[in-house]
Amino acid sequence: MPMSKLSQCLAQIPAGSAIGCFSVYSLECIRAVVAAAETEGAPAVISLDADNLRYVGLGPIAQAALFAAQKANVPITLQLNHGRSLAVVREALELGLPSVMFDAAHLELAENTRLTNEARLLAHEAGAELEGEYGPLCSDLQEISQVLDFLERTRVDFLAFSVPKGLSSSEYAGRIELLAELTAKTPVPLVLHGGSRLTEQLLCQALEFGIRKVNVHTDILRALGQGLRDLMPEEQENPLSRLQLITKEVQWLVARRIRLFSMSR
Repeated sequence: MPMSKLSQCLAQIPAGSAIGCFSVYSLECIRAVVAAAETEGAPAVISLDADNLRYVGLGPIAQAALFAAQKANVPITLQLNHGRSLAVVREALELGLPSVMFDAAHLELAENTRLTNEARLLAHEAGAELEGEYGPLCSDLQEISQVLDFLERTRVDFLAFSVPKGLSSSEYAGRIELLAELTAKTPVPLVLHGGSRLTEQLLCQALEFGIRKVNVHTDILRALGQGLRDLMPEEQENPLSRLQLITKEVQWLVARRIRLFSMSR
């Protein structure tokens, strides 16, 4: 199947649901994401985390993921995740990634806005789409106007928010409810990072109020770790046949998340 763009994948899912964006770190992870998406009959995003892939290099994993996505029988797209410099964005675009996520949310808002706009220009020049991150989920109505100004100045294709640490359930719920206010004022698809900090109930509410893509990172690492623990106790000369245990653990997690994000379908 030809490579899909993120916007094309989103067009295939109804309102009230989201596409899963799943971090990969090895061939086993890539196989797991594609297999789960095919089994569930749903589109998915393979996420390439710039920070965590420094151990193996972005290029080799990107080429393997591009190959797997093109061979899949459901729409699969790729995205650079948390690119924190324009150099990393350029590298991802040169590798042929159809979507990049630029993250300068740790900087002052004005600098975040300036750099995100530059990243958007780079991405669009290459025919790719750009996700920019504003920062944590809004805490009050006044902040909505700042978000709308960020959107106007950067013209990103997708807008990401992170889930802050250490809040109570009621505080998380209040921030999630504000998403409805933002969704009513912009057509730009909203993205959630750090969703593992939310209960499934709160996560479903976030989808209801406008989140269209959910990044899954921490849970993938946990599943990968479990697969490695299942593999290591076996004492045998050739453990390669048991690498499927890693794929199995990650595939189970990805399929479960796809079903959770698709509950309205």
